[in-house]
Amino acid sequence: MKALFKLFPLYQLVAFISGVPILFCIGLLLSQISTLHRYAVMEQKDLETVHIMLLYDNVAHNLALERGLTAGVVGAKGQGPQVQALKEQRKISDAQIQALVSYQPQHINTGIAGQLRQDVISALTQLSKVRSQVDSLNITLSPFAFYSNVNQLAIDNINALLANISDVEISPVGKSLVSIIEMKERAGQVRGALNGAFARKTSDIGQYTAIEGYISAGNYAQRLANISMPAQFKTQFDDIVTSGTWKEVIEIQEAYLAQKASLSDLAGPKPGDWFALATDRIKLINGLRNQLQKSMSNLALERSNAAQNHQYTLIGIGGVLTLLLLIMLVSSIIDLKQRVGILNSSLSSMAKQRNLTHTLESEGRDETSQVAASVNMLVQNVRNLLVSVITTNDHSKDRLNQIVQSSVDLGKSSQNTSGKCASIAAAMTELSQSSTEIAHSSERALEETKVMTNQIVACQNQSRDSFKVVEGLVEQIEHTQSCISELEKDAESVGKIVETINSISEQTNLLALNAAIEAARAGDHGRGFAVVSTEVRDLAQRSKEATEHISELLGNITNNTTTAVNNMAKSRDATGKTFESVSTVNDSIAELEHVIEQVNSHINSIADATTEQSKASEDVNQDIDTLAQIADHTGELATSMNTVVTQYSTEVAQVEGQLKEFTL
Repeated sequence: MKALFKLFPLYQLVAFISGVPILFCIGLLLSQISTLHRYAVMEQKDLETVHIMLLYDNVAHNLALERGLTAGVVGAKGQGPQVQALKEQRKISDAQIQALVSYQPQHINTGIAGQLRQDVISALTQLSKVRSQVDSLNITLSPFAFYSNVNQLAIDNINALLANISDVEISPVGKSLVSIIEMKERAGQVRGALNGAFARKTSDIGQYTAIEGYISAGNYAQRLANISMPAQFKTQFDDIVTSGTWKEVIEIQEAYLAQKASLSDLAGPKPGDWFALATDRIKLINGLRNQLQKSMSNLALERSNAAQNHQYTLIGIGGVLTLLLLIMLVSSIIDLKQRVGILNSSLSSMAKQRNLTHTLESEGRDETSQVAASVNMLVQNVRNLLVSVITTNDHSKDRLNQIVQSSVDLGKSSQNTSGKCASIAAAMTELSQSSTEIAHSSERALEETKVMTNQIVACQNQSRDSFKVVEGLVEQIEHTQSCISELEKDAESVGKIVETINSISEQTNLLALNAAIEAARAGDHGRGFAVVSTEVRDLAQRSKEATEHISELLGNITNNTTTAVNNMAKSRDATGKTFESVSTVNDSIAELEHVIEQVNSHINSIADATTEQSKASEDVNQDIDTLAQIADHTGELATSMNTVVTQYSTEVAQVEGQLKEFTL
C-alpha cells in the first residue's frame, strides 16, 4: 500500500481520500432528497385523493338531501314548501357534480380516478330523467333507488380511494369519515323510505325489508365508526349517538320495525315531524362529517406542506454544506500542494547546491511547519558540525605542514650527518696510515705527532659538530614525534565528531521512524506526514553514509599517523644509537689527544702507542661506518614519513574540498 501511495503526489491522495467520502455523502444526500421528493409526491397524491374523496362525499351528501326532499315532494303529491326547497337543493347538487366532473388530478393515477369518476357520471346520466318524472309525478324510474345507487357508487369510490392513501395519520381519519358517510347515507335512506311510508300511512313487506336492511347497515357503520374514530372526535361521536334526537329516531325506527304484521295500517308520526327529526339526526352526523372532512383535509395539506418543506430544507442545508465542504477541500488541497511544493523545492535546492544557509519557513502548527522546523534544526546542527570539522581540518593542515617541514629538515640533517661521517672516515683512514708510518719511521715521530695533533684537533672539532648535529636531529625527531602524536589525537577528535554526526543521523532516523509510526496511527490524516518522514529518514541515511565515508578517511589517516609515529619512534632509537656512537667517537678523540700528549712526553714508547692507536683507529672507523648507516636509515625514514604525510595532506585536502562544497 505504501508503494502504491508513493506513485502519486500527496495532494492527489488527499483529494482522493477526502473526495470519496464527500461524494459518498453527496450520494446519500441526493438519495435522501430523492426519498423526500417521493414522499412529497406521495403526500401530494394523498392530498389530491382526500380532495377527490371530499368531492364524492359532497356529491353523495347533496344527492342524499335531494333524495329526501324528492321523497317528501312525491309523498305530498307535488304540493307544499318542499317543492321549492327541492329546486334549491338541485342547484347545489348540480354545482357539486360539476366540481367533481371538472376536477383534473395532477399526481394520482388518472386511469383509476377516471374510471371511478366515469362510473358515477354514467349513473348520473339518468338524473335529468328522474327529476322530470318527479316534477310530473309520472314516476317509472324509482328516484329513491337512483339516488341510493349513485350515493353507493360515491361511497364505494371513496373506499377505493382511501385504500390508495399511504399516510398512516390520514388513513384512520379517512376510515372514520367513510363510516360516518355510510351512517349518514343509511340514515338518509331510512329517512326517505319512512317519510313516504308515514305520508301514505301504509307500507309493504319489500319496503319493510329494505328499511330493515338500511337500519342494519347503519348499525354496522356506527360500530365501525366507533372502533376507528380518532380520539379527538370520540367524545363528540359518543355525544351524538347518546343525544335525545338520536334516541328518538331510534325509537321511531324500532316502532316501525315492530309493526311488521300491520304494515297496511301503519302508525307513526306525521311525515313532516319525522322528516324534521330524521334531518336533525343527519345534521348531527353531518356536523361530525364536516369536522372529519376539515381535519382530514387540513392534515393532508399539513403533511404535504411539511414534506415539501423538509425536501426544500434538506436541499438548502445539504447544498450549503456540500458547497462549504468542497470549498474547504479545494482550499486545503491547494494549500497542501503549495506547502509541500515549497518544502520539496527548498530541500531539492539545498541538496543540489549543498547550500546550508537556506532556512525553511516553519511558521504554523501544521505538520509541514513542524517538518520544516525539524529540518531547520537538523541543518543548523549539520552546519555547526561542518564548521567544527572545517576548523579542525584547517588545524590538521597546519600541523601537517609543520610535519612536512620537519621531515624535510630531518632529511637534510641526515644528509649532513652522512657527509660528516664520510669526512670522519677519511680522517680516520689517514690516521691509521699515519700510525703505520710512525711505526716504521720513529724518527719522524715528533713531526708527525704535531701534524697528527693538528688533525686530531680538527677531527675533534668535526666530532663536536657532528655531536651537535646529531643532538639537534634527536630534538627534531622528538619534536616531529610530538607533532605526529598531536595529529593522531586530532584524528581521534575528528573521529569523535564523526561519531557525533553518526549519532545525530541515527537519532534523526529514529525520529523519522517514530514520525512514520505516529502518521500510521493517525490514519488517513497522517499519510502526507508519513511521506515527509520517509524523505527525512532518507536524508538521515545519506548523512550517515557521508559520515561513514569520513570515518573511513579518518581511519586511513589514523592508520598512517600511527605508522608515522612508529617510524618516528624507530628513527628516534636509531638517532639515539648514532648519538651514542658520536659520543663514543668524541670520547675516543679525546683519548687520542691524551695519547698524543703522552707520545710527546714519552717518545720512547711511540711504537707501542702507535700500535694501540692503529687498533683504536680501526674501531673508530667501524663506528663511523655504523654512524653513516644510521644516518642513511634516518634519511630513508624521513623520506618515508614525508611520503606518508604528503598522502595524508592530500586526503585532508580532499576532505577540505568536499567540505567547501557546502555553503555554510
